[in-house]
Amino acid sequence: MSDRSSESQSIHAGQAEAGRPSSGASIVSDPRLGAMHRERAAKMLADVRQLRARGVALDPFLEIGAGSVQRSIALVNDRSATGVAADISLQSLRDAPYVLRLLGCDHLPLRLCCDAQHLPFLPHTFRFAFAYQVLHRFADPAPVIAECYRVLGRDGHFFFDEEPLDTAPLRWLRGGRVFSEPPTRRQRLASRLGLSRVFWEHPETASDRALGMTVARFDIGTWRRVLSPFSKISLEVNNHLRIHTDLRRGSPGAFLAAIVGGNVRGLCRKAAGEAVTGEPWGRLICLDCGSTQLSHGDTELRCRSCRRTYPMVDGILRMLPAHLGDR
Repeated sequence: MSDRSSESQSIHAGQAEAGRPSSGASIVSDPRLGAMHRERAAKMLADVRQLRARGVALDPFLEIGAGSVQRSIALVNDRSATGVAADISLQSLRDAPYVLRLLGCDHLPLRLCCDAQHLPFLPHTFRFAFAYQVLHRFADPAPVIAECYRVLGRDGHFFFDEEPLDTAPLRWLRGGRVFSEPPTRRQRLASRLGLSRVFWEHPETASDRALGMTVARFDIGTWRRVLSPFSKISLEVNNHLRIHTDLRRGSPGAFLAAIVGGNVRGLCRKAAGEAVTGEPWGRLICLDCGSTQLSHGDTELRCRSCRRTYPMVDGILRMLPAHLGDR
C-alpha cells in the first residue's frame, strides 16, 4: 500500500473516531452496557487460557483498538501482565476507569491514544499484540499488521479475533456489495432457509456506519498477503464450522475456508528479530523525528530532539501523527 493511501486511511479513521462518544458512568449504571463489558472481559480471559496452553508469552502486551479497555484491564488484573492499551479514540479510552470499577479491578494498563498505522514504539518492544474487531475498520489491514509485526520481538505472537473472511458465494448473496445492509433478496431467502447463521456474520453496526467508519471484508488472498511475514500462521474460520487452516494454497482447510467464509480468528508467530528487553514506556519514539530522547512530565511528553510535545489527557498519553494531532 502506498504512503498516500495509508495516510488517507488514517485521516478517515481519525475523523470517525473523533465523533465516538464516551459512555462514562453509564457503564456502571446501565445493565446492558455492563453486561457487554463483562462478557468481553470474560472472553478475553478464556482466550488467554487457551493461548497460555499454547506457550504464548503475554508480557509485555499491546492491545490495538482497545476501546473502553475492558480486555486489557482483565489481562492486567488476572495475569499481572504489563502492557499498553492503544486506541485512536480518546473518548473510548476515557471509559477505562468506569470499566475498572465495573469489573472490581484495581489496576489500569498504560493508555495510549495513537494511530494503529503509526505506533510510537521502537521495534521489538512487545511479546504479545492482540486486536478484536479492529482490522476490518481499514480498507486494507496490511499497514496495521505490518506495524504489529514491527513492534513484536523475536518469538512474539499476534492474536486477532472477530474479523471477516469474505468469499465469492457471500459476495454473490450480497449482490456484489461490500456491506450486507439492506439485505438483498438472495440474503433474505438464505435467512429463511436458515443458512445465514452459518455462512456469514454481521460485524458492522448502524452506529459505526453513522460515524463513517470503514467495515471492510477480506478474502483469503488478502489474509495470505497481510500475514505472510509471520513464520507460523494458525487460523480458525467460521464460528459454527471451526475450520482450521494455515492458509497454504491447496490445503483442504484453506480450500474450505475460501468457500464458506465467516468470522476468522488467528494466532501468528514472529520468529525473526531481537529479543524483547525493557518496558514499553521506555521504548517510545517521537513520531516526527524518530528520537527516543523523550522527557516525561506530569502533563506532557516532550521530544528533546525536535521539541514536539505530546499531551497527557485524563491519564492518557496522546501520540498521533502530525496530520491527526489536532483531531
